[in-house]
Amino acid sequence: MNVEQYFHLSSILRQNAILLEELSFYQGSKWLLEAVNSMQQPSTEDQLMVVREAPHLLKLGKESSSPSNEEEMLLAYHETNKIKLAKTYFDCKEYDRAAHVLKDCHSWKATFIKLYSMYISGDKRKEEESDGILGQNNSNNNFYCNKNIPVIVKELETLEHPNLNSNSHLLCLYGIVLLENKNSTKGQEVLFKSLVLNPFNWSCWLELLSSFTSFSEATVYLSKFHKALQNAFEYKIMLLFFRLTVNQVFFQSSEEINSDLATLSAIFPCFSYLNAQKALIAYNMLDYNNAEILFDQILLSDPLRLDDLDTYSNILYVMEKDSKLSFLAQFASKIDKFRPETCCIVANYYSLKFEHEKAIMYYKRALTLNKNCLSAWTLMGHEFVELKNSHAAIESYRRAVDTNNKDFRAWYGLGQAYEVLDMHLYSLYYYQRACSLKPLDKRMWQAIGNCYEKLGETKESVKCYQKALKISTVVDTQLLYKIGTLYEVLNDIKTTYNYMKLCFEEEYNQEVTEDTSKAKLWLARYESQQGNWSFTYKLASDISYGNSNIIEEARALAREARLKLDR
Repeated sequence: MNVEQYFHLSSILRQNAILLEELSFYQGSKWLLEAVNSMQQPSTEDQLMVVREAPHLLKLGKESSSPSNEEEMLLAYHETNKIKLAKTYFDCKEYDRAAHVLKDCHSWKATFIKLYSMYISGDKRKEEESDGILGQNNSNNNFYCNKNIPVIVKELETLEHPNLNSNSHLLCLYGIVLLENKNSTKGQEVLFKSLVLNPFNWSCWLELLSSFTSFSEATVYLSKFHKALQNAFEYKIMLLFFRLTVNQVFFQSSEEINSDLATLSAIFPCFSYLNAQKALIAYNMLDYNNAEILFDQILLSDPLRLDDLDTYSNILYVMEKDSKLSFLAQFASKIDKFRPETCCIVANYYSLKFEHEKAIMYYKRALTLNKNCLSAWTLMGHEFVELKNSHAAIESYRRAVDTNNKDFRAWYGLGQAYEVLDMHLYSLYYYQRACSLKPLDKRMWQAIGNCYEKLGETKESVKCYQKALKISTVVDTQLLYKIGTLYEVLNDIKTTYNYMKLCFEEEYNQEVTEDTSKAKLWLARYESQQGNWSFTYKLASDISYGNSNIIEEARALAREARLKLDR
């Protein structure tokens, strides 16, 4: 076989391998590329002679840069064959083979695939050694770690300076392994550099987002991106997507979000991701009706999309729409019953039916499929709470926090679990962490106030309940009554009277509740102590709602007041 025949045959084999890869026939593609890389090569001198006369024979294609001379063209040709082979190994999940076949290659693409294959292989081996995701918690255990990371970091750091710092993809990989190695500060800076070079790598944006521990940290980087990215329209679009996702993940609600949504929706009107962000924002704001409508629209426009449908099932669970949740569980199972989202949907259905053991089984299945499925850890914690297994619930919530420390639900769940165990100092800490993530949710402040109350910190408790009352969208009679009783503990009877009166008056604005009845009873007692028997009788005789103790005490007060008035 002469040199021209060698180039012709290898090119045909490679072109067909690429076609098979595009058609997802990975095994066939792998076979052809193994054949290409096993061919007997003519001498380098003979190859160079032919290349000088007919450079078109190499047919490098778009995947290679334009080499400056024949030697570089020849090197790029042979490396391209190896890169294609390594890629098919990677697609067939043979990660060690992919890294091995590229051990002598030096182009940036070969280096990336080799090191990324090593990273995935090390991560896979870590899970196998640690008995899978459902084994012991290994987040802080150095024995169970990705042992390939030091090798990857060392090779990336020994690359020639321009090769690393001018290549956005290698920088992205470097940032990922730094984050995995608990070097968050440097990892964030490296990912930032990568995105400045190439802002169209959405995976890199998501890796950076996952590293943020607070919204303030995210806003610092948003500001840096505004200064660093070019003013070109397409760069601004990517930054808008990132800012929108940051606001959604950190439960923010502002006009900026609506503005970003309007801008992006005008450009991408049929983008399911954008519609899902709208639904998630509504869900975070507890607007379940609107969130349900938006998810219904997504199902109609993109019926085979399972992303975020686990959140949709959470909405149906909270709204107690069991028939619709049942349909969603069957629908998702028909599409792909081995997706983590499907397992969470089915688990939610069983939870709504009070079959908590089955729900836990499906949450575990979701976690086996995806170790980073945050909602599965959190919801499994809720199931253990229902089964009165506080210690298992705490472990589940801890794993949720280890997976993603930005979700207030996991922190809030930890607070609830420790509260059940009467460990109020621990509970207070976790409620405070939840509140720092969602400061405009009155439930967080109520929980903190309750902890302070249990710890005897009455003044701090009052401040928290007042904050909850301030941010509440409606006047909460329960909070008014609670604050009133705490001021009574502080012997501030005048302020207690004011809060009880405010609570009682809400009967005319809203409806009669047990709290308004209790406030009215307190006012009746107060008036009786002041000798105002006409007011006492009027208030006590008007109480007709509440538990038996409230009704009986109100009747006794009314009788006493009637006797005093009749004398």
